[in-house]
Amino acid sequence: MKDGLKTFSTLAFRLFVIAVIGLVIMTATQKFTNKGEPTSFFGYQPLTVLSNSMNPIFKTGDMLFVKKVDAAEVKVDDIITFKESGGNLITHRVVEVLTDSGSLSFVTKGDNNNRVDDELVKAESLLGKHTFFVPNAGYLVNALQSPIGMLLIVILPTLGYFAIGIFSRKRDDVDEVTMEGN
Repeated sequence: MKDGLKTFSTLAFRLFVIAVIGLVIMTATQKFTNKGEPTSFFGYQPLTVLSNSMNPIFKTGDMLFVKKVDAAEVKVDDIITFKESGGNLITHRVVEVLTDSGSLSFVTKGDNNNRVDDELVKAESLLGKHTFFVPNAGYLVNALQSPIGMLLIVILPTLGYFAIGIFSRKRDDVDEVTMEGN
């Protein structure tokens, strides 16, 4: 029973470490190849909410997941993320879809704002459509992106992985010596 639990916990920890290392490599690769674009996991881009303009739907610190869509698929009441002229990413609700000479644009408004946004959102500025969110997960992700967070999520598990391997080998050696001595 003890050996089975030990084997299972070692395997689970090793899979966790491999998954973390894989995510770190995937994120780093995307950061270098897609400069200026948010990281994407299987087509979903995680974004942290930085303001309360979409209260009560989203709050500061929530993590949104946005999926890239064709501008023609966007309808009134959809929540979209777009890049404004200053380069900031904004997530607001579509209140009107406009078509002018075949080109689409959107009138947007934050649910917690009193008026519509000043700028029309052009189809080229559309990043994607909101699919789901995780409350407060943005705080966790931001903490993990700090140097201390990186230490906790990457370096310590990696050291733990190697420590378990070394400890397991030494323990096996001790068990073999004890059994031979009997």
